[in-house]
Amino acid sequence: MISSQCPRYQKCSAAICPLHGSVLKQKMLNGERVCGVLLEFQKINSRPFLMTHYGEEMMGLMAEATEQIKAHGGYLLRSALTRAASTGTRLILMDFR
Repeated sequence: MISSQCPRYQKCSAAICPLHGSVLKQKMLNGERVCGVLLEFQKINSRPFLMTHYGEEMMGLMAEATEQIKAHGGYLLRSALTRAASTGTRLILMDFR
């Protein structure tokens, strides 16, 4: 998957994007943005919505990036994921049964 296939591509300004290759090779300065999909992926309740709207391939990339960051990522990246996991999701999956 390439970054231009991401639905957020046109408006995204994230310095860290799993679609640009290994997140460990990307540079991030304090205060720069991390991929919003990657941050939402850290919230367990958001995963059904993400899978529905972004697909299996993108979720696989988010899972791989998460593992890389947790194992070998720098402080800024690890703390961004930790903060994201500790807050609620802003996404809503509506059930129209």
